[in-house]
Amino acid sequence: MIDSLKTQPFEFHKHTLGNGLDVIVKHQPRLPIVAINLWYHVGSKNEERNQRGYAHLFEHLMFEGSEHYPGDFFKHLQPLGASINGSTSSDRTNYFVDVPSAHAELVLAMESDRMAHLVPALDDNKLKIQKGVVKNEYRQNYANRPYGMVWQLLAEALYPPQHPYSWLTIGVMEDLDSASREDVAAFFQRYYTPANASLAIVGDLPIDEMTAMAERYFGSIPGGSKAIRPWTPPVGLGESRELTLQDRVELDRHYIVWHTVPQFHEHDAPLHLLGDVLARGRSSRLYKKLVIERQWAQDVSAYQSGRELAGTFGLTATLRPGWSIADVRGVLLDEVAEIAANGVTVEELERVVTMKSAGFLFALEHIGGFGGVADRLNAYNVYRGDPSLITTDLDRYRAVTPEAIRAAAAEYLVGKPSVSLSVVGRKTTAEVKALDRKTPPTSKAPAAFRAPKPEVHTLKNGLPVWVLPQHDLPTVSLSVAMTGGGGLQPSRRPGLAQLAVAMMDEGTRSRQAAEIALAAEAMGASLSTSCGWDGAFVSLRCLKAVLNQGLDLAVDVLREPTFPAAEWERLQGQTLAALKAEHDGADSRCYRAILKALYGEGHPYRHPLDGVESIVAELSREEAVDFHRRVLGPGRAAVIVAGDVTADSILPLLEARLGDWTGAAVDRPEIPDPERVDHPRIILLNRPGAPQAVVRVGHVGIARSDPDFDRLMLLNQVLGGQFTSRLNEKLREERGFTYGVRSSFDCRLGKGPFSIAASLQSDRLAEALEDVHHEVQALVAGRPPTQAEIDDARRALVEGQTRQFETPSALVSRYAGVFIHGLPIEHFASFPERIAAVSLDDVIAAMHRQIHPSALVAVVVADLAQVHEPLKRLDWAEIEVVED
Repeated sequence: MIDSLKTQPFEFHKHTLGNGLDVIVKHQPRLPIVAINLWYHVGSKNEERNQRGYAHLFEHLMFEGSEHYPGDFFKHLQPLGASINGSTSSDRTNYFVDVPSAHAELVLAMESDRMAHLVPALDDNKLKIQKGVVKNEYRQNYANRPYGMVWQLLAEALYPPQHPYSWLTIGVMEDLDSASREDVAAFFQRYYTPANASLAIVGDLPIDEMTAMAERYFGSIPGGSKAIRPWTPPVGLGESRELTLQDRVELDRHYIVWHTVPQFHEHDAPLHLLGDVLARGRSSRLYKKLVIERQWAQDVSAYQSGRELAGTFGLTATLRPGWSIADVRGVLLDEVAEIAANGVTVEELERVVTMKSAGFLFALEHIGGFGGVADRLNAYNVYRGDPSLITTDLDRYRAVTPEAIRAAAAEYLVGKPSVSLSVVGRKTTAEVKALDRKTPPTSKAPAAFRAPKPEVHTLKNGLPVWVLPQHDLPTVSLSVAMTGGGGLQPSRRPGLAQLAVAMMDEGTRSRQAAEIALAAEAMGASLSTSCGWDGAFVSLRCLKAVLNQGLDLAVDVLREPTFPAAEWERLQGQTLAALKAEHDGADSRCYRAILKALYGEGHPYRHPLDGVESIVAELSREEAVDFHRRVLGPGRAAVIVAGDVTADSILPLLEARLGDWTGAAVDRPEIPDPERVDHPRIILLNRPGAPQAVVRVGHVGIARSDPDFDRLMLLNQVLGGQFTSRLNEKLREERGFTYGVRSSFDCRLGKGPFSIAASLQSDRLAEALEDVHHEVQALVAGRPPTQAEIDDARRALVEGQTRQFETPSALVSRYAGVFIHGLPIEHFASFPERIAAVSLDDVIAAMHRQIHPSALVAVVVADLAQVHEPLKRLDWAEIEVVED
């Protein structure tokens, strides 16, 4: 199996400009898009103790405009269909823009301008606002999240205070408060230079053109110098440390972390594979023992985390209610000791190496985004100076032996000091011609793109098969989509559909659950069952070489599940534990509360898909079997398949396995229209001590079949559907009240919710809610969308559509939705014409039909003592304090 997963040589071109900037280009013409990815070799490891958080702060400031491209970075590019983001780690900062290839030159002009000319555009007000945004990010992702403070405590316990890994990338808020414009400018000028950067351009442009544009826009920037590896004190623990954190969590969790080796060290790969043997996949040692057999843990993980300056190995287990940390800890340590003494089997090693190999290949399906081809080329170039490792780095994993894994466990883990944390709940530059940056480059006309239409075929039993060939990589994705999903469960049995579908891969007539998991993992395949509101899915993602075996497994799960009683009890218990844990999260409490506020008793949408704890506890195995018998058959199903296949190659394989699949016809769900409320309400749920308020504001929206769907897509872009929306500009960019705010229409077979979601500063909550209400009110009465806003939204949607069809998995997902919702098969192919035909008057008319400020319900999860009085002063809604 392992030999069949070797990748072909990976072609790219690398060139270093005179100022030291590495430029890596790869021509990949499948779609008319380009991924532009820029890495700076700077992260939190380059900060001094009084600068903790500077690198991450610059991730934000880099989007605030440069000298020749003032204003928000997003506003120039999102109307062109670009996907834009950035991230900061301890060792690097990266920025990416995935964009139609016609606009690549503009992106390079802007990217180079913020490298060369960011500081002149940076003022005290921008710095103040982004400090506030970062603080809200800290509250949202750390202080106000279950288990959110764990990594800070572990970092401080593992490393001495002078070591840069002793603080997190988010930084320390006191250091950010004291940072002046001069302080952050000096940090930028030291590290954000060509010599300390790597630029990757991958996509549908000629090699010479990509290289020439990089030279044109970056070549004249002074080079600076590479970052020097920072001095660090020795790392190590004289003795083990045991910590306890009291947190607002329902499920206790235990962490054990040891010091190991940095990334790319000779023992890094054996330790990675050790983690996989222990806890990757359902057939791994710890998952089998703790989650499946003993049912002591809700989940378990094991990992090697190698970074530039040091590395750690960690074990984490989340406990099921009623079990002790001591017992679970004993199993974790015993399994590590067993491997250190007796090693792993050849079969275990082959399984995890096959999974690792398949992962390398699947990663090549995406050219952009986090972890795509451009990002990985930069990673290997920055860390190793060798982009070709994008495929050849796999060799170090393939060379690992069982003895190497045993030796690594013995050398670094068994008997070595560790940090344990128990989280317990209640209870010179060459001469280059100077560039005139005053005039932006003109984008070319976008390449014409039309989404592919599936080839439609039918098996002898009438089962539709949609085929979408894509031959550049030997990968295949497919899904059997069955209409209905959660919409077909009895309205008073929420959670039944999801639990029934989840049981399908827990045992069949010929395979037990463990055998199914082991078979999929041994192929490096991903086999899953999933349930949405409108459909249920059995999905397979595999390499072409194992398609036959993968289909055998997927069809067995689809057609022959037996719902073993023991697995039902285990999965029901896990589901109940997960529902119990949702009480910890403000986001989940907020979502559940707004559904109950919008949908009355007995409505199918009153509760989330995973159900309600009290009802899930009552569900019986027989109910799940009956749901499967009634709903999960061929009566309203189709197979969607994409990747390295043709109709001639895939149809015989499907005919042999599904041609005799029969079953009764399945009715489409009949979802009643809920009544909208006739007056605004604010529902307040108390979360004592919460450092931030989680908010959802909305009302009942539309069904997927509503004729206003396309018009509301455009409207939502303007209101809150993108970074440059009215809501985000007001609450994040102007006010600094939040890390981000988004609006969305959740369109289902029935009318799903329209909602606005944000995490907001508690001390400014009333102002922020006033802003939200004002923006919605202004949209329908006083400041409707403008022609320019709708044109920008239209262009962003049309030109951004290309990215949605990049991989076989994306194609399958998109067209499964088309089938489930009964849309025309040319739905995506006709998208540009449909959107072009929507006028401003059409959007405004749809807005008045579908947006109702008087029906808004706002749900707030916050510290009642802090927010209640300011909220009572709002005059547009009545306030209700509820217990959930």
